[in-house]
Amino acid sequence: MAEVNAMNDLELVLDRMSSEYPALVMETFLSIGMNEISDDSTALADGFCWMVSKHSIFVWSIETEGSSHKGTVQLPLPPSGLPYSAKSVVVYKRGRGRPPGVLVVSGEGVARHFPSLTSSVHDETVIELASEVTLSVQFLESSAKEASFILTTTSGSVFLLNVCTTAAHGEIQWARVGSRESRGIGRRLSNIIFGSQATPHDSSRVINSLIYRGDSEGEDCTCKKVAKDPVEPVVLTISPSTISSFDLLNKSASKTINIRSELERRVSSYFERASRGRPVAGLNMWFLDAAKFRDGILLLLAGSHDNIANVTFFLAMTHLNQTQAEVEWLSATPIGTKYAKNFEANNESSFVGHVFLCVPGQTANSPTCERTDGVIIVYPNFVQSVFLPDRLERRSEILLNKVTPIPTGTRLVGHACDERFCYVMTFDGAISCVRLLPKGFDDDLSNDNTFIEELSNLRDGSSQDDESLSLFVKAFILFATKNILEACDVMKPLLSKSDSDLTALVYTFLKHVIDQPVGSQPEKGLNKKRIVCNRTVLFLNHIGIYDRVHTRVTAVIAYSSIIIWYQIISINVSLGADFTATFPLDTMAQRALWYNSLMTERVAVAIALWQWECIREDRAEIMEQIIKRLEHISNVPYGCESTIYSTLSIIHFLPTACIETMRGLMRRAVDKEAKQRLVQLCADLLLTFMNAVETHRSLARFHLSECSEPIDGHEVIVALYDLGECEVAVDLAEKFKLSLGYASVDDFKVLVKVCLELDDEERRARLDAYKRRYVAEEFDMYLCRYLKQKKLNQMLLEEKGERVDRYLLSCEGIRWRRELQNNQFEQVSRSLLSLANRETSDVYRQRSFFAFSKLAAACSENVPEDVVQEANRKLLLLKHQSFIPESLIKTVYPDDPKRPLTIGEMIELNMLDADVVEGHRRALYLIASLLKDGDSSELRSFLTNVWTSVVKHCDWKQVNQISEIADTPFGGVLKKLVEDENPPDTLVLVLPPCEAVLESCRRTLSVNEFAPKWIRGAVERASSAVESALHNKKNEELKRSNATLSIPESFSVFRDRPLPSMDTLEAIPA
Repeated sequence: MAEVNAMNDLELVLDRMSSEYPALVMETFLSIGMNEISDDSTALADGFCWMVSKHSIFVWSIETEGSSHKGTVQLPLPPSGLPYSAKSVVVYKRGRGRPPGVLVVSGEGVARHFPSLTSSVHDETVIELASEVTLSVQFLESSAKEASFILTTTSGSVFLLNVCTTAAHGEIQWARVGSRESRGIGRRLSNIIFGSQATPHDSSRVINSLIYRGDSEGEDCTCKKVAKDPVEPVVLTISPSTISSFDLLNKSASKTINIRSELERRVSSYFERASRGRPVAGLNMWFLDAAKFRDGILLLLAGSHDNIANVTFFLAMTHLNQTQAEVEWLSATPIGTKYAKNFEANNESSFVGHVFLCVPGQTANSPTCERTDGVIIVYPNFVQSVFLPDRLERRSEILLNKVTPIPTGTRLVGHACDERFCYVMTFDGAISCVRLLPKGFDDDLSNDNTFIEELSNLRDGSSQDDESLSLFVKAFILFATKNILEACDVMKPLLSKSDSDLTALVYTFLKHVIDQPVGSQPEKGLNKKRIVCNRTVLFLNHIGIYDRVHTRVTAVIAYSSIIIWYQIISINVSLGADFTATFPLDTMAQRALWYNSLMTERVAVAIALWQWECIREDRAEIMEQIIKRLEHISNVPYGCESTIYSTLSIIHFLPTACIETMRGLMRRAVDKEAKQRLVQLCADLLLTFMNAVETHRSLARFHLSECSEPIDGHEVIVALYDLGECEVAVDLAEKFKLSLGYASVDDFKVLVKVCLELDDEERRARLDAYKRRYVAEEFDMYLCRYLKQKKLNQMLLEEKGERVDRYLLSCEGIRWRRELQNNQFEQVSRSLLSLANRETSDVYRQRSFFAFSKLAAACSENVPEDVVQEANRKLLLLKHQSFIPESLIKTVYPDDPKRPLTIGEMIELNMLDADVVEGHRRALYLIASLLKDGDSSELRSFLTNVWTSVVKHCDWKQVNQISEIADTPFGGVLKKLVEDENPPDTLVLVLPPCEAVLESCRRTLSVNEFAPKWIRGAVERASSAVESALHNKKNEELKRSNATLSIPESFSVFRDRPLPSMDTLEAIPA
C-alpha cells in the first residue's frame, strides 16, 4: 500500500462502517449470547449482509445509497438437524433495480431458493448428497434468466445448481460435477461387509472450496495479441493433504495434486533452521484455508513439533497447472508471543476451522502488494495483514507484517471478502473493513459530506481551466475517503511533472483550501482546514512526492534573490519587524516552498483568534474594525464578517491592520480610559497572534527534536554558506538568533561549521565567544550535539565545564573517556561494564571492554567487587566461546560469526559439533565453570539437555554388553571427564542426572532393555572415579601448602669460614 521504505508508516486498523446491524438482528444476537454464537454466522456480499440463526435467515442492505431494498427481511430456513453457517447461504443480485435473490442449502442437501428478497415465496428441492454434508454454496455466474451456483460437501463432492430468476417460483436444477471417490453410507457399508482399508486421501476432510478463474494449462499468458476464448472456471477443493480440480464443462474430476509431503518437508526445514540445525521430531501440519492469489493458490497452514507447545502459522504458494507436487514459496507469518500462546498444538479446536485466509480481488490480481491492504488472516481475537514479495522465490521473506486486535468486550461472528476489501463482523454490531492506512488518519474526512462536496466543486470548477488541478483534487478526495489505490491511479499522470510544477500545483490547491468560506460556523470551517492541511502532508508522503515538493529553497531561489532577502531581513530585524511576509519569491513554485511551510501555522493562528474573539463582545467589535481595515490593505472586497477566517492567505497582514486601526481609533477617542481599553484590546490581540505562532513553532521544534535524523540549519542561511558567502551567512545567523530567540537552535549549524574550519587557537576563541554570547540559547549544548553527531569525539572531549560533563554522561560511547580524564576510576569501570554488556556485534571488542573495566576497578580507591565479579564471569564465558571452532560458529551464524553468544547458544552450538564427544565435553565444562558461582534451575536444565543429547547420539541397538558403552559417545564423554588430570572442583556436579536423562530418553532407550541399567552403573563408577580424583587433587594441594623448605647441611670442608668478631664501635671501612 506504500513504497517499501515507507511501510513502517502504515498501520492496520478496523475501519468501522457507518452501517450497523438492524435491531432485529441485535435482538437475535443477544438472545443467543456472545459465548454461544459461532464465528461464521454472518457474511456479506454485493452490498447485503446476512445472519443465520437456528430457523431463520436475516438479510439487510448495508449500502447507504442506490439500494433497491431497505429494511431487514427474515426468511425461514429448511428444517435441519445440522447447524447452519453463513457459507450455506448466498445472496445474489438479479439486475439493476430488482431485489436480490437468496439460495440456501441445509447440511442434508435441502435447497431452498427465494427468487425475490421481498417475498417468502420459494422453491425447494432435495439434492442427493449420498449422506454427505454440505460445506458451502458459492455464486458462479448469472444471466438474464438464470443463475448458477457451486455446492461443495465436506467429503469433496461438487454439484452444479441452476435456478430460474424470472419466474415467481425459481425452479432448482442440480447435477453432480464429480467427487474424489465415492464416500456415502453405501461405501461405508461396503467397507464393513467386504473389507477395504481407507487411505489417507479418503480420510481427509475438505476445508474450503474455491472457484478458480485463471489461465488454462499450457496457455502462454504473456501473449496478449492472440485472441483466446474465455477460460472455463474450475472448482478447487482443498483438504489437509490434497488439492482437487473439477472441470465444470466435462463434469468430472480433472486431476489431484498431492502437496502434503512437499509442504511437510519445507515446514520441517523451517523448524530445523529455527532450532539451529537440530533435527525435528513429531512434525504435525494442518491445512487451515486457501485462496486465489496472482496466478496460483495461496495456502494457510499451521505446524508444530514435539519441542514446541504452540503452533506456527505459514503461507505457501503453489500453482494449479503443475503436475508435480511442488511448493514454490513458503514463509512463516509471526504473530508475536502475546497471541501465539492462544494456539496450543495439543488443542486443534483453537485454530482449525477458526483461522481464515482472506485475499481481496485487487490484492489477488495485483503483481505487488504495495498500495493494497495486503493478504489478510482473520484469527478469533485479532487480524493480521502481510505483504508478500513481488517475486515468490524460495528464500524471499514477507515484506510487511501488521497485527491489530479485535476490540475487547466483543467477539468475531463473521468475515467476508470482495473485490476491494476484507470485512469482519463482531458481536457488538460493528461491520469493519480491514485497512492498511498511513498513520494520521484519526481525523476523518470521509463522513463529512459537506466538505467533500466543496472539494468536488473545486474539482469541477477547475476542470476546464486546469486539468492538473482537477486530477489532484480528485486524487485527494479519493485519498481522504480512504480509497487509496484509486487515488494512486489518478495521480499517475501528474507524477511525470517537474518538481516545480508539482510544487505550484500543491500551492494552488492549499491556497484554495485555506481560502474557502467558513460560513456561519467559523470554528468547524477552520477545523476542516486544519485537517486538510495535515491530510495533505500524508497524501504527498504516501504518493511519494513529499520530498519533491519540499525541495530545498536553494533549488529554485537565485543567488541574487537570497542576497536581496538577506538585506531586507537585516533592515527588518533592526526595526523589530516580522520578516516572514516580505520573502522575495518571484515564481509560484518559490512561493509554494515558503508558503506550504506556513500553511498549518496560518490555520492555527486563525483558530486562536476565533477563540479569542468569541469570549467577549468588545473583542468582537474591535475585530470587526480590524477586518474592515484588513480588507482595505489586502484589496480583498469580501465584505463579510468572517473574511479573516475564510481568506487565510491574507492573515499575515493582521498585525499591520491592527496597528493602523488602533491609530485611527485613538485619534477619535475622547477620554483616557477609552484609549487605555483600546490599547489593551489591541495588545491582547497581538499577543494572541504571537502566542499562536510561538506555540505552533514550539510544537514543530519538539517534533524535530524527536526525529532520529539530523536536523539541517535554516535553508537560506545554509544556502548562503554553500554558495561561499560565509561572512554573510555568519552575520545573518547571528542576527537571526539575537532577534528571534524562539527559532530552532539548528541555525547555529553555520556558525559551528565555520569555526571548525579555523585553526585550533582561533577556533577555541571563537567558540568560547559564542558560548558567552548565546548562553540563553544554549549554544554549548548545540555544539556538543553537533560534535557527537559528526563523530568528532576528540573535539567534544576538549570542551570543558559542568554542563558538558553532564551532557557527556548521556554519551555511552565516550562517557568513560571523560571520567578517565577526571580520574574517576570507579565510574570508568561501571561505564565500560555497561558498554561491554551493550556490545552485541564483536566478541573481541566486548572482551576488551570487560578487561579494561576490571583494570579500572583495580585502580579505584575502593574496589567495586560487583564490577570485578561481573567482569570475571563474562570473561569466563568469552574464554569458553573462544574454545568453539570458528568453522562451527560460521556454519550456524554465517552472517554474524563474531557476535557474543549467550550461555544457551554456546551450549547448543557445542552440541551441534560433528565431533560429538568433544563438543559435549566443552558444554559440560562450561556448565561446571558456571556452577562455581552457585547452582540454579537453568543450569540444571542445561545439564539435562546436554546429557540427553549425548544419549540420543548413541546407537543403543548395537550395544550388547556394558563394556561396549565405552565405544559410544556417552562412554566417550564420561571417559573424558574421568581422565582429566586437573579436574575443576565442580566437575562432579556435571555428571549425568540419571533419572531425568533416562526419563527424557525413554523412547530412544526402548530398543535396549538393559541400557538404563548399564547407564546407571557407568555413572556410578564415573562418579566414584571423579570424586577420588578430586580428593587426590585436594590432598596434593594440602601437601604443597604444608611443605617446609630445608637447606641440606654441606660438608665441613666446603663450609663458609666464620666472620671475625668485631667491636660494635669500630668503623667499617667503605
